[in-house]
Amino acid sequence: MVGCMLISLIKHADRVKIGCIAQLVNVIAPIMTQNGGGIYHQTIFYPYLHASTYGRGIALDLNLKSPTYEDSTFGQVPYLESVAVWNPEAEKLTIFAVNRNLDQGLSLIGDLRDFEDYRIMSHIVLEHENLKAFNSFDHPDEVKPQTYGGTEVKDGQLKGVLPKASWNVILLEQNKH
Repeated sequence: MVGCMLISLIKHADRVKIGCIAQLVNVIAPIMTQNGGGIYHQTIFYPYLHASTYGRGIALDLNLKSPTYEDSTFGQVPYLESVAVWNPEAEKLTIFAVNRNLDQGLSLIGDLRDFEDYRIMSHIVLEHENLKAFNSFDHPDEVKPQTYGGTEVKDGQLKGVLPKASWNVILLEQNKH
């Protein structure tokens, strides 16, 4: 949910100029602490971290096509929610993507002809087999981002799979010849 919210804010960056998180520590926060020491990051911390770190530049309007599911309130909802941010000064492109499908991975194919000299730096995934898994003081790293393999750029196309129920950050940079 937090990943989708951040993607929505980035998609509307032409109108939304600032966003604030009301509670940074404890209660409903991404960072939890306890008296006498101890700290851990809730799972919602990571999309905030990634958007803040890698979401700097120009938000790109993507022409997305995705399978959908039926929701009684919203009708047809795409499984894929995504946005890209291009940082021309750093020569980097970041793709943020959420796969809402709770049962299976989602193929990702993207046209990178405008960025054909870019290569994959990393594909970061936040996922867990148990959708109710959470971090705690006893298990602070139960759910944390992992590097994901298999995503590639070939012949001007980005190809990969977004794991089920996952937050994804695909980092690309321009090749330095």
